[in-house]
Amino acid sequence: MEIINSNTKGIKQAVKKILDGEIIFIPTDTVYGIAASPYNNKAIKKIFSIKKRSLSNSLVLLCSSYKMAKKYAIFNKIANNLIKKFWPGPLTLILKKTTNSKISKKWFSKNNSIGIRIPDHDVPKKIINKCNFPIFCTSANISGKKSCRDIKDVVKNFKNEKITIIDGGKTKFRKESTIIDVTENKIKILRKGYLNKKNLVNY
Repeated sequence: MEIINSNTKGIKQAVKKILDGEIIFIPTDTVYGIAASPYNNKAIKKIFSIKKRSLSNSLVLLCSSYKMAKKYAIFNKIANNLIKKFWPGPLTLILKKTTNSKISKKWFSKNNSIGIRIPDHDVPKKIINKCNFPIFCTSANISGKKSCRDIKDVVKNFKNEKITIIDGGKTKFRKESTIIDVTENKIKILRKGYLNKKNLVNY
């Protein structure tokens, strides 16, 4: 296990690992995540393996800007209203994917939708900007177990794994993002997270 700082040197190390087809554990605004290039199938499979998670589940694409996100997802009216209020932040939107995405179809849902989010955290955004492409990311936990809200949780839960972690201390929200399906231009909450129905009542 290797723990690196979230400084410029640490970001550079993280970017190299992603470009080399490896996974890396990173802090986000919600919980710690396991990240990889969306273009490296071997790295993506490693995420599922280390989480003991079925390959049939989808991953979330983290972007650093709306401009980047629009290259991968089709934003309808309600999605645009939501992101004005909650992005960057703890909201994952399920949207129809664009047709020109070069990410393998096997990592998308059967209805050609994609989970996408802009986190409110410098570490993932800096990594994404240095890579010049978004990253696949999922919560750092064994499937069905609690997510890691602190680097101590990551170390405890993955102590027997050969992994690299960026030390970001405690996460800001300490709870998973809320996942909302807006593919039909209406709100359908798939997972309750930091945001609740009261936050979303006007959308």
